[in-house]
Amino acid sequence: MKRRISIITLLVLTIMVGYQTQTQAESPKRQDDDNTFIVWGPSGLELDEYIIETFQARHPELEIVVIDQGWDEALRLSLENAILMGRPPDVVIGENYFRTFAAEGELLPLDDILAKYADDIVPVTYAGTIYEGSVYALPLFTGVFAFERNCSVIESAGLDCDEPPQYWDELLAEAAAITEAGAGDYFGYTLQGPGGTAVGSAFRIAVFQAQLDALPCADDACTIPKFDNPNAIPVYEFLREIAAYTPPGLMDNTNEGQVYEALFRGISAYQIAGSWHVGWAADAGCDTCRYSPIPIPREGHSASLLVGNVLYGAPSHAPHPELAKEWIELLISPEVQERVFLQLGRLPVRRSVLSSIRETVDPATATFIDELLYNEDLTILPQWANNPRETWAIYNDLLIAVLKTDRPIPEIMAEAQAAIDALE
Repeated sequence: MKRRISIITLLVLTIMVGYQTQTQAESPKRQDDDNTFIVWGPSGLELDEYIIETFQARHPELEIVVIDQGWDEALRLSLENAILMGRPPDVVIGENYFRTFAAEGELLPLDDILAKYADDIVPVTYAGTIYEGSVYALPLFTGVFAFERNCSVIESAGLDCDEPPQYWDELLAEAAAITEAGAGDYFGYTLQGPGGTAVGSAFRIAVFQAQLDALPCADDACTIPKFDNPNAIPVYEFLREIAAYTPPGLMDNTNEGQVYEALFRGISAYQIAGSWHVGWAADAGCDTCRYSPIPIPREGHSASLLVGNVLYGAPSHAPHPELAKEWIELLISPEVQERVFLQLGRLPVRRSVLSSIRETVDPATATFIDELLYNEDLTILPQWANNPRETWAIYNDLLIAVLKTDRPIPEIMAEAQAAIDALE
């Protein structure tokens, strides 16, 4: 399937070319040199050094070059540009764009690798890379959401921190009581606002939507937006209620780190947290932070969302396809997976390794591991097949209207869907 490029896309790519020329003047370029093996991903981490050293020992003739090309939209545009210029890397990191590139024939299928390990890898960690029955990227490590609470805040309000809320109505009642007791010093809940392009807000809201089978998607793979799903109305009503118990100004703060550190500083009591929050809270000095499953609606079910799910794929027109697949297979090997938590503090993707470390980690980390191992309703980030940037912008406007106005929610949803339909 050939790529069709719009004038706007070409302008963006032209800007990207200029940007890359300026910022990467000293970076190696894709050449015909058979000895240069290029990986797009982070560099300098202890685990990355082990991976490079292990691969280098297997292939001493190679010059292995690791280049950090950023993340999310910047990374996607960089890869698109590299492909159009005929200089893709041998291996590329990412999280939620692989299916799009697979549909365009720009990635190698990795079914032969997965077949060796499928029984031991948590399936949802590669679900977002499946296109027409084949898998096109495999994970190095992953993350998942759970519920975080600061017991010092909760107990200051006279509540029992050993019994966290299990349902939305219980959470609302406790958040109200904590906010009232705090009298402006502390509040009941951290709700990240959708200001700017705060996808972190949308992802956490997606957890609540998943609990009611109300994700904003028209298809199971979550590639087609459906922003007028009536099942989502209770979610948005709940968000409007819980927003009243968020510290003033916090929803307008576009610095995600500052938003979630409010709980560590004793300004907020509850929030949805990624699995990396355990180490983050400890570093911030929150020795009263605790973790539990996310409260659910009484008519809903338990659910969570993968986040920080780091995947690697192999561009199909790069010079070293077999070496690229060997590199990716190394990432899911037992020797690398056993080092993921120890060296990165992130969660491995192999069940056997997760079960093994489950016996040795702290109760907080165990909560997140249990979500990966036992929660049957884990889902993935949306991967809009068409106009992803415009789609996220429309959804962002929907969330802003829900949280910043008192307009009827069905009207807001219908307006967002009309904006989506107009993109076609």
